[in-house]
Amino acid sequence: MRKIMIALMLWGFLTGIALGTPYMAISTYDQWQEMLAPPSGHNRIEALGSTEWGDYMLQWQAFLEEGDPYPTTTFSNAYLEASPNGLGGDPEIIPPDSGLVMVWGNDLVGPGEFASAWKMEYGLDPDLSNKTIKVTVTPPQWGANGQIAQVSFGMTDSMGRIRSWYWNCGNGPGQLPWNMPTTITINTAIAGIGAANPPAAGYMNNPGFDITQVISFILDENAVWIGGPLPIPPIQTPVPGFWNYWHDLIILPNQTHANKGTYIKYSQPIDEFEPGLINGWDEPSIYPPFTIGYPIMADDFPCKDERPITDLHWWGSFLGWNEPYLPQEAIPLTFHIGIWTDVPADDPGNPFGFSHPGVMIWEHICDNWVWNFAGFDVPPQGAPYPYENEACFQFNQLLSEPDWFWQEPGENIYWLSIAAIYPGTDVVYPWGWKTRPHYYMDDAVRTFATMPWPPVRNAVWEHGEPLELHGESWDLAFEITTNVPDYCDNPIPGDLNCDKIVNLLDFAIFASNWLSVAP
Repeated sequence: MRKIMIALMLWGFLTGIALGTPYMAISTYDQWQEMLAPPSGHNRIEALGSTEWGDYMLQWQAFLEEGDPYPTTTFSNAYLEASPNGLGGDPEIIPPDSGLVMVWGNDLVGPGEFASAWKMEYGLDPDLSNKTIKVTVTPPQWGANGQIAQVSFGMTDSMGRIRSWYWNCGNGPGQLPWNMPTTITINTAIAGIGAANPPAAGYMNNPGFDITQVISFILDENAVWIGGPLPIPPIQTPVPGFWNYWHDLIILPNQTHANKGTYIKYSQPIDEFEPGLINGWDEPSIYPPFTIGYPIMADDFPCKDERPITDLHWWGSFLGWNEPYLPQEAIPLTFHIGIWTDVPADDPGNPFGFSHPGVMIWEHICDNWVWNFAGFDVPPQGAPYPYENEACFQFNQLLSEPDWFWQEPGENIYWLSIAAIYPGTDVVYPWGWKTRPHYYMDDAVRTFATMPWPPVRNAVWEHGEPLELHGESWDLAFEITTNVPDYCDNPIPGDLNCDKIVNLLDFAIFASNWLSVAP
């Protein structure tokens, strides 16, 4: 986590003022390291103490609501260490990505069941209602000597009340498989075993628990030791003992899209592996003249009806910025938005061999945009800007009526360009437009030169290159909306094919679907 976030977290912790966002992602080695060794007196990840463990178990015994009670175990203090890439360990046992290794039990003798835990002080906005929490765990099995038997995840509120789930580990139905990473997802909008996926074996909830005042997380592991030498963990300090591996602790909003338009004219949104985890990277798109050396990005889109464009929505990030709020030192003053004619790849006057913008026929300086957090990036292998866990934002602009774009009659192809405008050349986290796998017609385009430069209305596109990765086409994420309803939203009665006339073609649709039943 970056120093600015740590400072804000500490400020919120000391003043008691809740920050404006609860979202976070801890996945990289540096992020795990900084949470293990933050500034003095600040929020941190640390091993759970025996007194805290005793309270955790007492609440499990007193407030079990669903499933099985947590097994009785012997507690042992833990040692925590961040792992950058599995440290060359056996990939069948530990995945090669960064994470947190917890080791315990080296002070115990004799077979039995032994547990330990770690906690994370949570200094962001404590309101975790209607959020999604994800954490990935890889529970190992050590041959004939033993294995991780259970893991749990708990939340503690400001009054010490706990809500928690636990899962059995193994190779049977309903268990977290050994030696394989499994992502646990918890939907905080609901309670009970059903809030967790995979379903938990047991669920405990202190009746007074307040989901809006969460101050820490508890994550524990219970190991069954059959006997024999204790395993050697894959860390730089290889002390024999039980160990477990955690990675990718992420908190996301349950709703990541905020469409502020009324009717969609064209939608080419972000591509998500799952809600809040976004497939793509960010292409810098900066408007000259103050900031030089960056291209202006553009992508093509179809315009199939004559309704005006009254709202624009696009996704992007600030390169290298991981926090779910805007970097105050790098917020663009405005965005320059342009709409261009289309030059097809097969146009006789096009020497480039790829389609690209032609002439800018409309422009708008966007100075009252609004934003919402959309999730975290998972860039593909080989991406030119592979910032892991980069925070993605959706930007929204409502146009005043004099600024609406009215298309030409009929079906047309246009290009949309969006570039951030900064007041000077020193940009710490330059803005980039979010990429997505190919969606419509041709590649998005990096624009390096127009006449004149920088482009204004009536500027002519001169030079650029298509956006590709490993020879595959990529596009940019945006959505175009209007406040004018489409006829097909409310056609005349009987006009089933939406051609503005009721005739035999509509009857054919009716006949072909006679007695059809919806699922």
